[in-house]
Amino acid sequence: MTTSWTIFRKELADAVRDRRTWMIALFISLLSGPAVFLLVSNFVSGVEEKVAKREVVIEHAEYAPTLVNFLQRAGATIVPAPQGYRDQLRSGTLGNAVLVPPVDFEQKLERGEQVAVEAIFDDSHDKAQAVVRASIRLLAGFNRELGTQRLFARGVSPLVLAPLEVREVSLAPSQARGAQLLFIVPWAALMVAVFGALSVAIDVTAGERERGSLEPLLANPLSTGAQVLGKWGVVMAYSVVIVVLTMAGFMVSMRLVTSETLSALMQLQWREVAIFVALLLPFAALMAAINMLAATFGRTYKEAQTYVSYIAMGVQFSAVVPVFLTVRDAPWQWFVPAIAQLTVLMRALRGDPVGTSDLVIPGAVCAAAAVICLALQARLLKRETIVFARS
Repeated sequence: MTTSWTIFRKELADAVRDRRTWMIALFISLLSGPAVFLLVSNFVSGVEEKVAKREVVIEHAEYAPTLVNFLQRAGATIVPAPQGYRDQLRSGTLGNAVLVPPVDFEQKLERGEQVAVEAIFDDSHDKAQAVVRASIRLLAGFNRELGTQRLFARGVSPLVLAPLEVREVSLAPSQARGAQLLFIVPWAALMVAVFGALSVAIDVTAGERERGSLEPLLANPLSTGAQVLGKWGVVMAYSVVIVVLTMAGFMVSMRLVTSETLSALMQLQWREVAIFVALLLPFAALMAAINMLAATFGRTYKEAQTYVSYIAMGVQFSAVVPVFLTVRDAPWQWFVPAIAQLTVLMRALRGDPVGTSDLVIPGAVCAAAAVICLALQARLLKRETIVFARS
């Protein structure tokens, strides 16, 4: 341990000398939380603002004065459809549905016939979905009112066509709904744990080999295991600092959210932050060990960057895996790094109970995998083909 501590202090001093690198890393860590929440807040606020306007876009509103009258009574603002609205819908410039009544709209209503009104929209744009649904709900409201009037005119109770009353009861609390918006938080936290000290992991392995300082270091009468442990300690320290700063940035940015709806949905409290840190620290330790192991095979800094980039891609892909699972929170997920952390983090955001096993099992798996990676790296550094390899 004395040898490892000596290596740790030596590597830490070398890493701290590169002030530009670590200052940029810390600065980005602090800004990542506010930047994420700013984007989400702007998105939600923009959608809320559009829905609150209750604008309904109609082409040839003069064809359907009865429909226009209903929409105005419902508090909607009638907006004429612009020229080339189909292209604007496809591009996302027009984020609403365009209602197109036929020219004989009023005549068919008088004869009691069915009238076909087109609602043209492109809901592939996220910001348009809520506004489009609001416009279509208003159109459905006019349909119900007109149908009710026709039934009354014929002396028929409207309940004849509505024998079933559907009462929607959602068991999802507001925190669980907010977790859908906050999905980016655990994903960003995982990415920070991966990329946080990636440059340091490469520098203490492939970087030293490229500079020619690895051979003299290993020539000392020190065990490779102690040297690997000391180097890993520096990488781990960087990862821990960056993870903690990122979570602090998330907490600060939560206090700056101006949207009331967003504040009600996003309940990131100290309990969630504590769970995040408890899960991410063992994961950061594993990522430090894996990145160091992968970078050891790199004969140059650039080659090592290529190897560790595939690890980052694997972690990014793991965030997509739970989306396609039919069973949520399956037991096997707790034994797969990255997926386990993401699963438990999402449970914490949803407000579901997080037990001791939810923290211990993923942490133990990461710790065991980190020990294996460090042991493999210590064995690799004893090989001449690794230590004395040249580009």
